[in-house]
Amino acid sequence: MKNMKGFVVLLATVLVAGGVLLFADAQLRPLIEAAGSGEYQEILEKIFPDSKNFEEEEFTDETGLIQKLFEDEDNGGFVYILENQGFADKITFALGFDLEGNIVGYEIINLNDTPGYGSQVGEEAFIGSVVGKTSVDGIATISGSTVSSKAVVDAIDAARASFNAMMGIEDNGEGAAPEPAAPPLEFGGKLPIFREDVSESRQGVIIDTVEEGGNVTYTVEAAGYAVIEQYDGAKPNVVKITLDPTNQVIVKVEVLEVNDTKGIGDKVLHEDFAMQFENLSYADPSVEADTVSMATVSSTSVINAILAALNANK
Repeated sequence: MKNMKGFVVLLATVLVAGGVLLFADAQLRPLIEAAGSGEYQEILEKIFPDSKNFEEEEFTDETGLIQKLFEDEDNGGFVYILENQGFADKITFALGFDLEGNIVGYEIINLNDTPGYGSQVGEEAFIGSVVGKTSVDGIATISGSTVSSKAVVDAIDAARASFNAMMGIEDNGEGAAPEPAAPPLEFGGKLPIFREDVSESRQGVIIDTVEEGGNVTYTVEAAGYAVIEQYDGAKPNVVKITLDPTNQVIVKVEVLEVNDTKGIGDKVLHEDFAMQFENLSYADPSVEADTVSMATVSSTSVINAILAALNANK
């Protein structure tokens, strides 16, 4: 009888303990599942506002751009955490697909690229070009923010490929993104072409001279932003200037090589910048040129190259 009483006590203890464990499991299960999404819970809920439970999924990715994949267990859908190297730093963001393959969310997690340029990948215009597309639609990069936007688009393409493979969706490439239209060039202040205060280190250096049909063409190197800031391996910008000495006219300016910051200094490659010098008279010593907004140093390097050609032709 004593053994029977002991058995009953043990059984009661087990049942009570089991009940406590079941109750605890019921209470803790949502917390445990939410913990699977960890630091990304807030971002996941921004993409799927009506959902609370997200489970981290396994995935295959040869690009190395997909960091995590979460499934929305409440309403269906998937969120990719993506990361790629931008211009100044790694860009981390989340991209959400519903079960039909529509992109329903794009949220920046980390973005430290150049304000006004790389930062555009976190602005409404770009967000609007992503959200609403499908898993078979290409996304266009941003002209003037090539490095940052290409980093994001490449990561989006990795997510699209992963999602399509997972869902058995065939992408025939018909949704390829159009080439982005080049925005008009924005000019900043004016700079006199003839100046006496150009330091020796910033003066243009003539590396080639060709005379033909009464015109003289100079190829000139001039220190741009990269050289002035002493970047490792920095090289000067290279400009070709054709002059008509008889009529004191600049026939043509061609910016052959820009070794300054991509997306900023290379704005001087825009045809509108070079066009301002075409058939420009330099008979007036007060003649001025427009610099490019946000690319003043690179613009000045081109104008210094022109000045070197004009001085050589006196």
